[in-house]
Order: sequence, then structure tokens, then C-alpha cells
Amino acid sequence: MAYGRPVTSKTQRSVRPTQKDIAAAAGVSQAAVSMVLNKADTPSVPGPTRARILKLAAELGYRPNHPARSLRSARTMTLACVVPDITNPFYPGLVRGLQTTAAPAGYDVLIYDTDRTQEGERRALNWLRQGRADGVVGTFFHLQTADFATLARERLPVVLLGRQDVSRRLLIDHVFIDNAAAAAALTRLLIRRGHRRIAMILAEFGPGRVRAAGYRSVMREAGLSTDFIVDSTYSEEGGARAMQKLLSRKGPRPTAVFGANDMLAIGVMLAAREAGLAIPGDIAVVGFDDIPTAKLLGLTTARHPEFDLGALAARTLIERLQPGGMKSRSRNLELKFEIIERSSA
Repeated sequence: MAYGRPVTSKTQRSVRPTQKDIAAAAGVSQAAVSMVLNKADTPSVPGPTRARILKLAAELGYRPNHPARSLRSARTMTLACVVPDITNPFYPGLVRGLQTTAAPAGYDVLIYDTDRTQEGERRALNWLRQGRADGVVGTFFHLQTADFATLARERLPVVLLGRQDVSRRLLIDHVFIDNAAAAAALTRLLIRRGHRRIAMILAEFGPGRVRAAGYRSVMREAGLSTDFIVDSTYSEEGGARAMQKLLSRKGPRPTAVFGANDMLAIGVMLAAREAGLAIPGDIAVVGFDDIPTAKLLGLTTARHPEFDLGALAARTLIERLQPGGMKSRSRNLELKFEIIERSSA
């Protein structure tokens, strides 16, 4: 038996595909491939060509060489996504929108969960100051825009979700829907259905305050009294606790309840049914966000386009990371909400 070094054919050998391989397969220049794989927007490359390059990159199993790119650019090739509660079904859709846009541009996504606390948000801010990511997309319930001044001065691209900045003093972008207008539209819907005693359940922090402003303005326009029940968290448990508190009060109970998010509204529905109340016969319920469970439960709600929110935030970050991208002023980018009418109201 003869011994020697094993010979491996090209078809057997595991070779990492390069941009040159993609260019050859697509019939384009390597420069075009590089532009498509390293930038979110490539106006010089036609749309069909860009789509063909991305399709071939996926089929060939192309993976960017992050260490080499990091050495060349002094970047981590990572975007951070800071969320208050990854168990809330709203946020996985947001992350998916962010990842779907970031991956073709060569960026990975790290998720940081603040557990809805101010301390968690402060830790996230300190973590970002250590250069852990090239840019950040975040939902912050406790920190204000001014708290990100250090990151802005260090030229770290920041996109804050769920709010807009009127002053625009800092180079920080904002992506949001009009929470107050959406809440106002839901309140008007309930009033049109004949409801006059409408309670709103919200948490002590977060988007509920802006949504409460929309509810309050419409109730006052209609000459109706507002009725707020505040809990500590945006959760099913929080909604159930608030509903039990509401049902234990003396006097006429509300004929409709507005949960400041779908998790609260679902908790309201559970507590109402446990109390023997029919929905919407005895009490109508509306929520906010349109998480997947809302459709299953027939919950009337405001659709908050989480995937589009994440995708737009990622595009905004990646544009900032291009040469000269930090020269333009901060932007307030608004997406449209939609009222989804279902059986709960």
C-alpha cells in the first residue's frame, strides 16, 4: 500500500467564495459587486443587476471577511439594536426588518435588552460608548434625546425609535409613527360606536404617555371625561391587574377600554372574560401595535409597522456610515399607521 499526502479535487475542497467569484457568475465587474455588498444604496448599479448580485451571493454562500474589513475601516461591521423587552412580540419583527436590510450591506446585528429599566438603558449607553458597534437603533423609555449627546459628539450614528425631535440640535435621526394621532383615531372609532365611558390603561413610562395625549384630546373635544388606570409594565399581567382594579371600583364601569399597547389590551380581555363579561357585548377593547396575537384574538388596534420601522432605521444608519454621511442634518422620518378594525370593538 502506498502512502502519501491525500489529493483533494477542487469539487471536494471547501473554498470560501469571494467577490471575484460573484462578479464572474453575474457577468459584472468586481467593483460593482463590492459596491452592492458594501452599501445599502447603489444608484450607479441598476436594480436588476443589484438583485442578481445579491441572489448569487446568497446562493454561493458568500460571507464578508469582517476582520479584514474592520482593519481597513476601523469598524466593527456591527449595528446594535437596543430594545426594552425582547419577549414583547412587537420587537422580533423590528429586529427582522433591521437584519434584512443590514445583512446585504455586510453588517451583523447585536440585540441589547434593557429590561424596560432606566438602569438598563444607562448600561446600554455605556456599552455603546466602548465602541461595541458602528451605529445604534434603539427604543428608550427613560432616556431623552439629550442623553445621547456624547455619542453624537463622537460621531456614532444613532437612530431613536418612537419619537421625533423638534429641536434637531444633535446629529441624531428619529424614525416614528404619529402615536398621538393613532391613539386619537382609535378613540374616535370608539366614540362613533356609541361609547361615552372609555378608560385607558397604560404603564408609568414609554409610549403610553404620547398615546394618552391623543386619547385625552379627543375625549375633551367630545365633552367626555378621561379615565386613566396606570400599571408598572406593558404586559398581559399589567393589563389584567389594571382591569381588575377597574372592575373593583364603585359606580358605572366603562363600556370600552383602550390598552396603550396590545399586551395590555390582551390582559384586559383575559380579565374581562374571567369576570364573565362578553367582548364586545359588555365591554369593547382596543390596543396598539398589531402584534401577531392581536389578529388571532380579534383585537381592534393601530398597526405599528415594526418591520418597516427596523428596515428604515437600518437604511438610515448605513447611509450615515457612508463617506460624508454624517454631514447632513438630523432627520425626522415618519411612517404611516393604520387602524385595524376587528371584533373586539
